[in-house]
Amino acid sequence: MNLPTLEDIKKTLEKLEETYEIVLYGSYIENSMRPTSDIDISVLTHLQDKQKNKLIQYDLFSVAPLKYDIRVFELLPIFIQISIIKNYKVIFGDPLEISEYFYYFRKKWDDCKNRILSNQFSSLQERLNLMKYYQ
Repeated sequence: MNLPTLEDIKKTLEKLEETYEIVLYGSYIENSMRPTSDIDISVLTHLQDKQKNKLIQYDLFSVAPLKYDIRVFELLPIFIQISIIKNYKVIFGDPLEISEYFYYFRKKWDDCKNRILSNQFSSLQERLNLMKYYQ
């Protein structure tokens, strides 16, 4: 399979560079891409306004080929945000500033993770395995 390089990804997304911080996550980062895998991209808007973020999300659909799954970070569910925070690569933006921005989401996750994780599983073992992963 012919994977795009990080430089290829940057070139595809270059029109977003001046406006947003962008991170790459998912199977590309985990080196587990298959021929049918997409390239997961998260755009950090730093906006709390859900409507504005939805408009941005809509505009992002036309930025890159369908192989790119581009999502506004602030619109994602908290457990996906945390999954991104645990394993990402900065495409555009300052890595330190992005890490600091993610602090709010880590705190939010710490405040709600027990409630979310305790209501999500069919067995105690499944629950314990995921709790180990997110700690």
